[in-house]
Amino acid sequence: MKNCVAVVVATYRRAPELARLLDSLKTCGAEIDGVIVTDNGNDPATKKVFEQSGFPGCCLPQAENAGCGAGLKIAEKAALDHFRNGLTHVWILDDDAVVLPGALDVLLGAMQTENADAACPMVLNEKGGIGNYPGLLDAEKFRAIREMTDPAEFVARCGSEPVTFSWAPGIALLVSRRAIDELGFHRDDFWVRGEDLEFSLRITHRFKGIMVPAANVRHVPPPATGGASGRGEYLKHCAMLQNLCYTGLRLAHGRRIARTLPGNFRRFFKTWPWGPALEDAARAAWFGAAAGSPAGIEGRDWFKRAFEEMQS
Repeated sequence: MKNCVAVVVATYRRAPELARLLDSLKTCGAEIDGVIVTDNGNDPATKKVFEQSGFPGCCLPQAENAGCGAGLKIAEKAALDHFRNGLTHVWILDDDAVVLPGALDVLLGAMQTENADAACPMVLNEKGGIGNYPGLLDAEKFRAIREMTDPAEFVARCGSEPVTFSWAPGIALLVSRRAIDELGFHRDDFWVRGEDLEFSLRITHRFKGIMVPAANVRHVPPPATGGASGRGEYLKHCAMLQNLCYTGLRLAHGRRIARTLPGNFRRFFKTWPWGPALEDAARAAWFGAAAGSPAGIEGRDWFKRAFEEMQS
């Protein structure tokens, strides 16, 4: 059966990055049957970039910023509606990703050979080193990918064969239609951060997920604004802690990351001043673990509301 692949992207006022991504798809090695973009910024420049790309599909402007998870859910539903029974795969991509030549062809081939329902590439940073990585189930290879910076060194030491994972970052994740039909779309109640981990953990709880070192995608985010000490970045980090506590301690498919929670809290305390960090870390743990809510649920969305008040 011929593959039918739809790319889905959620973006917020990143027209130059989106244009770069769409241009990179033209050399991905397999035919892209359509692109669905959720425009969380209702941005004319985003619409123009999509129209000039020449890809079939649609750009879906939103009156308000729905957030990444909600934006992906909108795009995923639209992809299924647009292609109906013909769709075989959904390729979830960050707007600041750059697909390197042949990547999609390699991912599709590996999924078929390995009987997998999710696949991610080796993600590289803007300098070509190893960037974001998934939770590899092979302990030796997971240790290697965390320690190494050179992707060629990883392949020389660990081989180029696909490696199974439990969770994966959302930069570039190819998912089968079967997995989405059975397990659903991205959640729209995480507000920001962690929705990719929950989604990939949900899939691999039921199906096989693989990282394919021979497929490469570069992650090139725009320069940060406000620096690491910015209030907005701080609140997003708090939301991530809440979402991780919720996923790891309240969801059956998320329990595999529960052991990573102490390390995430340690990194939080190393990054931010202890005064507010202690109170907000406790708040994140309470909302996520005790109250059982991700950071976008009304009444448990303290960090989201603080972020919106800061911007108003």
